[in-house]
Amino acid sequence: MKSSDLQLRQDRRSQNAHRRAYEYNTGQTRLKSHPDVFAIESTNFCNLKCVMCPRGEPDIMDRHLGHMNDTVFHRIVDEWEFFTEPCWFHLFGEPLMHPRLFEQIDYAKQAGVPNLGISTNVTMLTKLKSAAILDSGLDTIILSIDGNDKETYEHIRKSPAFTYEEVCDNVREFLAMKKRFNKQRPHTILQIIVMEENKTQLEAFKAYWEGQGVNEVLFKLYTAWGNQAGDTFVDLAPTELRERFKDQPLVVRRFPCFYLWSSVVVLWDGRVVPCCFDFNAVSTMGDLNAQTLHEIWNGPQYVALRELELAQKNHTPLCAKCTEAPGWQRDPNAAEPVHGAAGAPLPSVVTAANFQPGI
Repeated sequence: MKSSDLQLRQDRRSQNAHRRAYEYNTGQTRLKSHPDVFAIESTNFCNLKCVMCPRGEPDIMDRHLGHMNDTVFHRIVDEWEFFTEPCWFHLFGEPLMHPRLFEQIDYAKQAGVPNLGISTNVTMLTKLKSAAILDSGLDTIILSIDGNDKETYEHIRKSPAFTYEEVCDNVREFLAMKKRFNKQRPHTILQIIVMEENKTQLEAFKAYWEGQGVNEVLFKLYTAWGNQAGDTFVDLAPTELRERFKDQPLVVRRFPCFYLWSSVVVLWDGRVVPCCFDFNAVSTMGDLNAQTLHEIWNGPQYVALRELELAQKNHTPLCAKCTEAPGWQRDPNAAEPVHGAAGAPLPSVVTAANFQPGI
């Protein structure tokens, strides 16, 4: 992309971000701003049964399993301009199980998606797939290992076929290949989801993997998926967070959830949901097989959900008990941004850079 085109895209992105902040501040429900695509679910097939995942153990996901086809994927990439940084090409599934993953990554990069990322459980990260990733143009990869010893890891990420030793070998081989081929991309993150069972292992985990040459070690905050599953996942959380996740009556959030004004998640079958916690698509906003993202973003489902959220009456199954929604104190007198002018500094909210969907 030419530098002039890149600057134009960055300017439009900045203007859009300030417009959406203004619309959130002033409580608008039909929006002129456009969403960022936060996550595209390449597949919801998975080969592990992780204890902290709705797709794992217990498996409480009721959706059909499938891979995103090229038609839906191309519609997202061809018809849209704004993507989070990174835009995650995974949700509830192992992306390396998608048979056309690398063709779709290539398509997205050719179309100009600026920062595409995946998170993998590393079990399928063979030498062949490692080489394909390093040649794919993928920008960011998260390698998820949720323990620093065999007993902890294999209790959390359950599998009859894959061991802790094999997963660690796969990571080391990937890092060695990246160094050997002098590849700067993808930016490689070693991630551990912080749970009561592994929270004492964090510093040892970080020291070891930083010594192996990763770009970043990430301690991912635990999530209970918006408390949709009652107390199912609470006992896995660090003890100091459990009170936050305890099953409780309907939540009255202090600030409206900014996700409803900022981003969308696209499931493998083309349905659009407002949040990556929506593992069963209980709040479907529309379907890209029959609608455009523009139509969905200001369609009746989204408008109604924003109205309920502003009125503190959002008792929908996805949102009713959620204590993890990002937001800030709104300013109803905020000045409307002038097109082309630099806006005021944006509030600090949860972004794709520090929050990842799925596991």
